[in-house]
Amino acid sequence: MNTTDRQIIFSALSYFLSYPDEEWRTEHSEWQDLIREIENQQIREKLFHFLKTSAGFSQEALIEHYVYTFDFGKKTNMYVTYFNSGEQRERGIELLHLKNTYQQSGFLPTEKELPDYLPLMLEFAAIAEIEGARSVFEKYLSNLRELTSRLNENQSIYASLLDVLLTALKDIGVYESSEGTVRT
Repeated sequence: MNTTDRQIIFSALSYFLSYPDEEWRTEHSEWQDLIREIENQQIREKLFHFLKTSAGFSQEALIEHYVYTFDFGKKTNMYVTYFNSGEQRERGIELLHLKNTYQQSGFLPTEKELPDYLPLMLEFAAIAEIEGARSVFEKYLSNLRELTSRLNENQSIYASLLDVLLTALKDIGVYESSEGTVRT
């Protein structure tokens, strides 16, 4: 995957997985133009499919689906360290590690979200060096697979976005070994 594709894909995923307010919907045409530039046909088609599917929802229905899926679903929330630690103290250490990784790469995220918020992690992956993106996602690949599986089980429109994410992570060299540990 070339750098431009990586930037577009991770930026698009970050945006599409964020709260679908009114502005979110109005920027679809701009995203369509960017997605057309992606070389990987499978990724391009899944992103276009998501845009088409989400456009079929009313604003209220899309927000309701998003909130029900990510805000009320403990098993489908966007905080990837939650799958490892829940609300336990160990999670704080993971969050601090992520924050330090971002800062060392020159990425200064907003304080409005925790560092393990998936759209924030994707925003980082879009601008970071490829090694930085790998280092952030390699530890949480199994969590993302679990989230993808749960979204597929729930037949959420967001499942296709997680499928794209898993494909993109594989393309940049993030793999899960047979022993369950992650290697790059």
